[in-house]
Amino acid sequence: MMEFRGTGIGQGVAVGPVVRMSERLPEPVDRPSHLDPAREEERARASVSVVADDLQRKGAQAGGAAQDVLEAQAMMAEDPTLMDDVVKRLADGKTAERAVFEAFAAFRDLLTSMGGYMGERAADLDDVSQRVVAHLLKVPAPGVPNPGHPFVLVARDLAPADTALLDLTQVLGLITIDGGPTSHTAILAREKSIVAVVGAADAASLADGDTVIVDAENDLVVSSPAPDAVAAAKERIAERAARAAAPVTPGALADG
Repeated sequence: MMEFRGTGIGQGVAVGPVVRMSERLPEPVDRPSHLDPAREEERARASVSVVADDLQRKGAQAGGAAQDVLEAQAMMAEDPTLMDDVVKRLADGKTAERAVFEAFAAFRDLLTSMGGYMGERAADLDDVSQRVVAHLLKVPAPGVPNPGHPFVLVARDLAPADTALLDLTQVLGLITIDGGPTSHTAILAREKSIVAVVGAADAASLADGDTVIVDAENDLVVSSPAPDAVAAAKERIAERAARAAAPVTPGALADG
């Protein structure tokens, strides 16, 4: 049994097998483009537009806070300053893939250096960059796996678009290695009542199939828990479900 500390979102608990998020796309190769800069700019702008439209569509589908987050990401994708940086790199003979990667990475470093709330937005920018590069390469963007059974998702961090559209009949809980309580992952997990522990750095050692307890109330992840710990966690899950299903009486409201 191993225990990892992070920041719990809410007071829930979940038990299940780990499924890890697919790995990020590799860094695009830095090679001279065989196209002229104007053609590469057309490619870059077209992919940015497709990604922004997709984020807007997913936001409208999700609604609530998720819509605000995804619309903000769409605006980030089409930020004129970012595109100006992309165009400058294209003028130096870079491919659209590489220019997008470098321009977004430079802005990401700026946000990270600012720390706090702005630093948390760096992960959102990474997600936009990955989606644009994937579209340029004509490959699927990294996303939430679908193993065909309920699972606890473990990710370096989770993109807002993925968090907003998680299938809650399959995702029992969420563990992120990076991120914090003000990240968009945490904000959306809280809104959707997903049992989550974020910023659990040691969870990087978890592997597919490991059984874990995600104890948000106690800011804790337990790997390979003992049978009695699993039983206690399942009892807590059942108790919370029973309380949620119980009718609320006027007296109970007065007591709350």
